[in-house]
Amino acid sequence: MANEKKSGGGNRKQFVRSRISLGERISSVVIFVLLAGIGVAIDIKGKHFDPNLFAVRTESLNSTKAAVEGKAGTASSTPAAKSVVETAVAEKPAVSEEGAAEGGAEPPGGAPKIAIKSEPLEISLAGLKPMSPTEFYNSDNLFEKIDGRAPAYQGFNVQQLRCRSFNVVALSGSYVDVYEYRFDSPVDAFGMFALERDPKGQSLDFAPDGYSGEMGYFYRQGAVYVQIIASDVKPETLALAKAVALNRAKALPADDHGLAGRRKLPVAGMIADTVSFVPENAQGQAVFKDVFQAKYKFEDAELPYFVMVTTPDDAAKAWKSFQDFCGRFGKAENLPEVNGGKIFSAQVFGKWKVVYQREGELGGVFDAGDAGKARGFIEKYLRGEIK
Repeated sequence: MANEKKSGGGNRKQFVRSRISLGERISSVVIFVLLAGIGVAIDIKGKHFDPNLFAVRTESLNSTKAAVEGKAGTASSTPAAKSVVETAVAEKPAVSEEGAAEGGAEPPGGAPKIAIKSEPLEISLAGLKPMSPTEFYNSDNLFEKIDGRAPAYQGFNVQQLRCRSFNVVALSGSYVDVYEYRFDSPVDAFGMFALERDPKGQSLDFAPDGYSGEMGYFYRQGAVYVQIIASDVKPETLALAKAVALNRAKALPADDHGLAGRRKLPVAGMIADTVSFVPENAQGQAVFKDVFQAKYKFEDAELPYFVMVTTPDDAAKAWKSFQDFCGRFGKAENLPEVNGGKIFSAQVFGKWKVVYQREGELGGVFDAGDAGKARGFIEKYLRGEIK
């Protein structure tokens, strides 16, 4: 018995095959031959490309040749189709730089539309010489010029970028870049300008919505957002950059259509470069559109303030809707009217809001830490003591 036991095998005998049957040998050889044949076939196929394998079967497209009944088809390049397009373009009224259509009528809605420019950007100033042709970009290909910034401009309905570079004649290698971004309205132009505003910029005396930076001038004029950028900080370059900024400000129309809310923002106490524009869903409310905001210093406190201008009915509905909203998430109460303005205050998530509505104007202080100061600011504004 001892001879039957093997190390590590317990009571089991070790089995060792000493013979492999003829059938197994033949099967192994067949499998090996088949695998080798498959490998050779793959190698041959891989070295020879069959163009018919991926050929387009044009007969499968026959069903698309017929005209679609009951639907307008895609405009073709036939003479008849071109005639229709050309007639439509010819009948479209031309719009001037000031935005009025020929014949004196404004476009539908009463909002002047900025004209798309096609002529070169010419600036006649001593000491400047064009160094390149004028470049034109529309909303679709704007990314080719400003790459990652294009989506923000498209979000504010940019229509065109017209730009050109000018050499500083007296200084080799120095130049001034001029960018004119044309939007569909002054409100959208202001929105983009406010989004890119440099908080360290210095206010301009020739453009209310503008500032100067270390190497250039940036401002909104009508529906155009202008950027004048110097190549360096040499006095001669900066002086010509300012001259160009003044030149363009005089050439572009001062159209403030749709900016009534911007003009309602008080000047007293406003913290420089805090003005912003919210086109929709301001304060998280779908009814708050085209809202302007700014921060103010008031009695040693910093108060964020917003204002919206609309019809009296819409302002009243928005005021009531906002009051109900604040009441659901906090505590809201009506305050005594001041000079024709209805007021409510609310504490929501530990912050105070004091909101008023007077005729077509809706505004208020929001996210304030001191309810008394927020209320005092609004009451003084409604009495005309803060302008």
